[in-house]
Amino acid sequence: MASIAAVLGFVFAVQPVWSTSAQMQAEREANTSNSIAPAAPSQTLASVTWEEAVAGYMASYDDEPILHELAAFEGVEAKEFFKLRQGALMAPTEPNDVVGSVKLYFIPGHDLFFFRLENFDVPVGPGYRIALSKARAPRHAKDIRANGYRFLASMDRFQGSRNIPINPDTVTSSDDRPTLYRSLVIWNAEYDVVIATATLN
Repeated sequence: MASIAAVLGFVFAVQPVWSTSAQMQAEREANTSNSIAPAAPSQTLASVTWEEAVAGYMASYDDEPILHELAAFEGVEAKEFFKLRQGALMAPTEPNDVVGSVKLYFIPGHDLFFFRLENFDVPVGPGYRIALSKARAPRHAKDIRANGYRFLASMDRFQGSRNIPINPDTVTSSDDRPTLYRSLVIWNAEYDVVIATATLN
């Protein structure tokens, strides 16, 4: 219970614009319930094309950037965090319309891993999922499914900097450690569209 409270406190500290604890709890529960990826999402026959889905989504999406800071956590200064992996976000095909970096941090004394997407800008679209993949640089959704992945969070802000803490209760063995994954991916599972990948070195 203490670890959950700590993660909540960290997210709140780095995103003070969240308005209510209820909103914060709702996001926390959504991320916790999906923190370990289930079997591959079922494929449904979409009634519209991907291009049509993007056009419809762009008519009403929130274009405000997300602005998480890299801040101290329960007495541990940000400069004391261990940076374990990093990589650059790239589009899977040319032209590259994606920018930003991804870093995996570990907070000593709290057994807390978190990913930071920094100064990112990705194309706007619906139904994005952020996940870890065991493929090094998956260009197609079939590569993500075939190699195994772990869901981290949904995405509905497409610019800025964002911290994604991993619930410590889901890292119960060495097999669960995020360092075992080779890339971070942003994709739409329904349409099997890969938006961006970052190989983690």
